[in-house]
Amino acid sequence: MWAWLLHRLTGVGIFVFLIVHIVDTALIGWGRDLYDALIRLYHHPLFRIGEILLAGAVLFHGLNGLRVIILDFAPAATLYQRQLLTGVVVTFIVLFVPAAVIMFAQMLHATGSERMFQWGDWWREWRAWLPALGATSAIAAVSIPSLSVTRPQPSVRPVGGLELYGWLYLRVSGVLLLFLVLGHLAIMHLLDGGVNRVNYDFVAQRFATPFWRTYDFVMLVLAIGHGIWGMRTVLLDYIHRPLPRLIALSTLYTITGIVAALGALVLFTFQPK
Repeated sequence: MWAWLLHRLTGVGIFVFLIVHIVDTALIGWGRDLYDALIRLYHHPLFRIGEILLAGAVLFHGLNGLRVIILDFAPAATLYQRQLLTGVVVTFIVLFVPAAVIMFAQMLHATGSERMFQWGDWWREWRAWLPALGATSAIAAVSIPSLSVTRPQPSVRPVGGLELYGWLYLRVSGVLLLFLVLGHLAIMHLLDGGVNRVNYDFVAQRFATPFWRTYDFVMLVLAIGHGIWGMRTVLLDYIHRPLPRLIALSTLYTITGIVAALGALVLFTFQPK
């Protein structure tokens, strides 16, 4: 039960961050000053703590997703689901603890222009609290009804149609994203000072390489599709009346569609100024 709930909550939190991150990255197309001003928030202590939690959420969600996929395609493995879950927990601890230590050390050791904030007044930067409040509200909205569920529904493979394609896409994209996103997190948040070195010039240099534009575009498409179908599953679980369900799904598709188009537009059209 706890693994199912944590998988769902981490998925919602990651999806909220994904939307915010695509938008803030797209702002690089509006110039150096705007983008660097926004990136200052990423050096805020609240964001740095959130960065560590995000890495943990992505890692657990991906590892537990692999466990679910194994159980889906190899039903005989159900006999070993406790061992599989233990493997998820052990692997998570082995990978997450060193990464968390590195990111926390980077936050403490940031100096000069890398810091971009004063420790004494970090709590006054109200803009840094908005994404945290948004993610917390979304997670709370899912966790409260989830806690009333006595046991999670077993994963059932749809027999055909759109549901089957979505079911398969969720699993295939999940495997691909595990490597793409963890690679992205390692490059952007662990190596060479992590987020301390991220600014307009760093991202512009990255986008100057066709490989990284393609890498980011593939990750964008897979993550948006994975997130939409996952959020659709969550909404369908808790919204049963036709009209509210239509409104919720339409809002989900509209927002994610606009954000995905914005992200793709910047990836293909951005030119350093």
